[in-house]
Amino acid sequence: MCGIAGLVCKNGFDSSVIDSFVKTIQHRGPDDHGFYKVENAFILNTRLSIIDIESGHQPFISDDENIALVQNGEIYNYIELKQELIDLGYAFKSNSDTEVLLVAYQAYGADFVNKLNGMFAIAIIDKIKNKISLYRDRLGVKPLYIYQKDDTVLFSSEIKTFTKYQGFDNTINDQAIHNFLVYNYVPIPETIFKYVSHVQPGYFYEIDLGDYSIAKTQYWKLENSKEDLVCSDEEYLKDIDELLLDATKIRLRSDVPVGAFLSGGLDSSLICAYMHQITGKPFNTYTIGFKEKEFDESDYAKYITNKYGLNYHEKILEADIVELWAKTTWFNDQPHGDISFIPTFIVSEFAAKDHKLVLTGDGGDELFAGYTKYLSLEKYDVSSKAFFDSISLFREGGFINDLYTTAFKEKINPEGAFNLFSTVISKSSNKDNINQALYFDTVQLLPGNNLVKPDKMAMANSLETRSPFLDYRFFEMMMRVPGNMKLKNNDTKYILKKLALKHFSEDHVYRKKQMFTVPVGEWFKTKLSGYLIETLSDERFVSREIFKQDLIIQMVNEHISGEKNYTRELRAIVNLEIWFRQFVD
Repeated sequence: MCGIAGLVCKNGFDSSVIDSFVKTIQHRGPDDHGFYKVENAFILNTRLSIIDIESGHQPFISDDENIALVQNGEIYNYIELKQELIDLGYAFKSNSDTEVLLVAYQAYGADFVNKLNGMFAIAIIDKIKNKISLYRDRLGVKPLYIYQKDDTVLFSSEIKTFTKYQGFDNTINDQAIHNFLVYNYVPIPETIFKYVSHVQPGYFYEIDLGDYSIAKTQYWKLENSKEDLVCSDEEYLKDIDELLLDATKIRLRSDVPVGAFLSGGLDSSLICAYMHQITGKPFNTYTIGFKEKEFDESDYAKYITNKYGLNYHEKILEADIVELWAKTTWFNDQPHGDISFIPTFIVSEFAAKDHKLVLTGDGGDELFAGYTKYLSLEKYDVSSKAFFDSISLFREGGFINDLYTTAFKEKINPEGAFNLFSTVISKSSNKDNINQALYFDTVQLLPGNNLVKPDKMAMANSLETRSPFLDYRFFEMMMRVPGNMKLKNNDTKYILKKLALKHFSEDHVYRKKQMFTVPVGEWFKTKLSGYLIETLSDERFVSREIFKQDLIIQMVNEHISGEKNYTRELRAIVNLEIWFRQFVD
C-alpha cells in the first residue's frame, strides 16, 4: 500500500516539484519513497511496506532501464502470476508483488492488467513507447486522479498533490457542486476542480510524452446481459461460500500481522468468521461505539469476538469528534456529506497503533442489495425520476432549486445529476430492476463514495484496508444472479443472510440494519447548535453566493427546533463550506 504521483510537462520541471509531491502523499507511505525521471516527466512512489519489506523499494526498473514502474495497492494473486512468468523463463530478484507487475508488463504488454486480481493504481514509464501508462483497478478501490491543462499533465493518488504545483488551475467545477448536493458525493469521473478528473476504474490511460495527448482504453466492465436462471438457495450458497473463502485467503497474504474492522454488521462479521476459519488463531478487531444506542452496534461486535475468541478493542465517540471534520475533509480531497468519515478516521488511527493492515466488510451492500433504499424498487422503475428522487439528498427541481442563488443557477445544468444517472443506468438495460440499481452503485457509489472512505481515512493513518467482498470475481458472479435472490420478501441481502445463518444466531443475522454513521443531527440541535449557526452564518459562507442566506437560516432554525429534520442536507452544506476553507480560502 502506497501513494503514487507524477508529472508530464512540455517545459520540464524543477527537482523541488518531486519533493513537494512526495510530502503531499507521505502519509500514504511513510516507510520509503523513490522516483524515476526522464527529460519532461517523472513518476514517484511513497511506500507502506506490507509485502517483501526489505526488497520492495520502488520504482522497479527493467535491466535495460527503458521501463520503470510504481504502484499503489496490492496484487493478491502475485504468487500465482509470478510462477506463470517463471515457467515462461523470467527471473526475479525479490519477493515483491511490484516486481511481478514489471515483469508481467514486459511479458504481456498492456494486456498484463487482465491477469491481475488486486486493488491497484499503477504508473509505468516506457521509454521505447515514449509514454506513461496509468492503470486503475476494476472497481476503483485505489484512487488515481489526473489533471490536464494545455501541455501539462499531473497524476496522483490524492488531489491535494496538484495544489502544490505552481501552475495548477484551481477553477471550481460548479456542476460538480450541484451533483454533490444531489448525490451526497461528487460522482465520477468529474471532481470539484474543473481540470481534475478520476482515472476511471477498469481503464488504462496512455500519456504521450511527445504531444501530451491522452488515450483511454477500457479493459474491464460488467457485462450487460440477462441474469442466469434461478438456482436453488444451496447452489448459490455453495458458490458464495467458496469465493468468499478464497477472496479472504488471498487477502491475508502479508509479511505483517493482520487485524480487522468489526462494526458488528453482517458483512464485517462474516469477514471475521472467515478469517478465523482460515487462520484458526485470535486476531485484533477494532470497533466504534456511541452512547446514543440507536447508532451503536458494539454489542453485536462483542458477540462475534466472544464467539471466535478474538481480541476486542473499542472506542466510544461523542460530539467532540466534530473537531476532526476539517482534518478528515482535507484527507478526503473533496466535499462529502457522509460524516462517518470521522469515525472511520478514528478507528483507523486506533488500529494503526498495532497494525499496518486490516480486513473490512466493504462492498457487501452493493453486491447483495443491503441498503433499505432498494426496497423502493418495488414501487418504482429503476430508471424513473421517481426512484432517482427517492435516493437523492436534494431532489433536482425541488427545494434545491429554490435554495440556489440566481447567479449560481446560471452556471449549472439543473438536470445534470439525473442525466448522469440515466446514462449510467442505460448501460445495464438488460438487467432486472434490482441489478440495474446495483450496477449503478457498483460503478458510481463505490468509487465515488464508499471506497473513498476506507482508503483516504485509513491511509491518512498509514493503514492498509482490504475487503474480500471487493474481489472483482464477486461482482462478475453476483451480476449474473437474479435480483430477487438478493432482495426477497421485503428482506435485503436475502441470500447472504442465508449464508450467515451457517455462522451466526438468527438474532444477529435478522436484526434491523443500522447505518455506520454519526448522530450529528441530534448534536446539531444541542451540543453543536452554536457550531452549526456560526458556520452557516459566517461571511465566508455567504460570499460563495451558492445559497440564499435567508433560506439557509430558515433550515437551521427549523432543524434546531425539531420542526423539520434536515440532518443530511445540513451536514452536506456544512462540509461543502469546510472544504472551501481547506482548499480555497
